[in-house]
Amino acid sequence: MGCGASAQRENDVPITRVVPLPQAVSEANTLTLTGGSQELGNGGISQYSKASLDKVNSLTDRASPEQVLQALLDGNARFISGASVHPHQDFSRVKQISVKQKPLAAILGCADSRVPAEIVFDQGFGDVFVCRVAGNIATPEQVASLEYAVLHVGVKVVMILGHTKCGAVHAALSGKAFPGFIDTLVGNLDVAIARVDSVSAKAHQRLLDSEEERQEKVVRENVKYQIQRCQRSTIIQEGLQRGKVLLAGAVYDLDTGRVHVIVTKGGTR
Repeated sequence: MGCGASAQRENDVPITRVVPLPQAVSEANTLTLTGGSQELGNGGISQYSKASLDKVNSLTDRASPEQVLQALLDGNARFISGASVHPHQDFSRVKQISVKQKPLAAILGCADSRVPAEIVFDQGFGDVFVCRVAGNIATPEQVASLEYAVLHVGVKVVMILGHTKCGAVHAALSGKAFPGFIDTLVGNLDVAIARVDSVSAKAHQRLLDSEEERQEKVVRENVKYQIQRCQRSTIIQEGLQRGKVLLAGAVYDLDTGRVHVIVTKGGTR
């Protein structure tokens, strides 16, 4: 299994200092992001890589949340183009950050071994604050880690990163009971499934969708739902309202390696 949780309903989630949940997260609320340059050509990789590395090294805590998100997408563009520069991955970097970390982004992703955030976004030691759990679920423990990243580490982007062909979503859609704590984990996907089925029923789409199409719709809806769960945190919500934090929902495509941002909230400063 690559991701998912159970009978826990949304009102059972004791997230720190709960504030009213926003009505909905709209895909219309997204930023216009370039996704990075991908025109390399023959023999152009070294020049592209040097420019990219200079850009990565020049990103400081003065960067805006939008610039930080764009830097992640630029890294993903390098990754899928075969031009990763592998920044901050030598021992000098290890020594440099041994006293204090200062990542500019926090990512809550799936535990699936095929989605390592540092590689997908071409980042290195100390660049991203990563939390991983099957199903990229914003449990109280995961949200607490993200709150710490916002409040004490100073990250400017909080990303929920789902992925295609998610094992947890597949397990949840199967309707089967699972042993141990797996059933509890998978049950956390019930809300996303219910939302997709409700919309599909109204549009008379359910019977037309293949199981694969339904699964990918749930993957996307789950990302949006976990964004909403993060918005309950007053720490994250305050960062959003002050323009100091950007909350982004994205889906990684296992076939292409590309990260698609599907929703954003906050940012602009």
